[in-house]
Amino acid sequence: MSEITFKERILSEAIKQLLRLGPSSMTMDMVARGCGMSKRTLYETFPTKKELVKECLATLHEQRTREHQQIFAQSQNCFEAFFKIYVMVRTLMQGTTINFTDEIKRLYPDIYAERRIHERGFIQGLSKTLLQAQHEGLVLESINTSIAAFIFVSEMDHVNRSEQIAELGFSRIEVFDATFVSLLRGIATVKGLSMIDDFLTKQNNTTTI
Repeated sequence: MSEITFKERILSEAIKQLLRLGPSSMTMDMVARGCGMSKRTLYETFPTKKELVKECLATLHEQRTREHQQIFAQSQNCFEAFFKIYVMVRTLMQGTTINFTDEIKRLYPDIYAERRIHERGFIQGLSKTLLQAQHEGLVLESINTSIAAFIFVSEMDHVNRSEQIAELGFSRIEVFDATFVSLLRGIATVKGLSMIDDFLTKQNNTTTI
């Protein structure tokens, strides 16, 4: 097995455990067992858990960026791409611990700071995409796309991290669905609203706004 493939094997297992358990519960022992190797062998590739976590997050960022680029390249318009990404993120949320981001912030503040930089880049990219959606007649011309992108990302992040959701008897997915649809409806033109309704019908989504 080549060095690159060996490293990818470790990262694949570590990413699964990191998302499911969170950085505080994931251990190097667990990753080593999941890979079928000794902990010593794992440490030869990643000397510390922090380095492994950092590499996992960098790999996830690269994967999501490639996936998003591919989705937009294969979509007929921005809303079609939004729906595909929404489904992808929704699936990812179902397998990710609610405390994931907060644990990263508490255990590895420098890594969290890097993630915030990536988030700012994502907001800028989303703003440009919403501007394109305006040109496509899907988003209202009166909308400030930079502010809309910031609100969108902030609200989705809050939903993903809020423990109060469960206390109120809701599931994160239910609130995520309602938030996504509400935010998109709030900036959509009549043409955009029609596309949203068509998407919800196809998904058998019963969210009521």
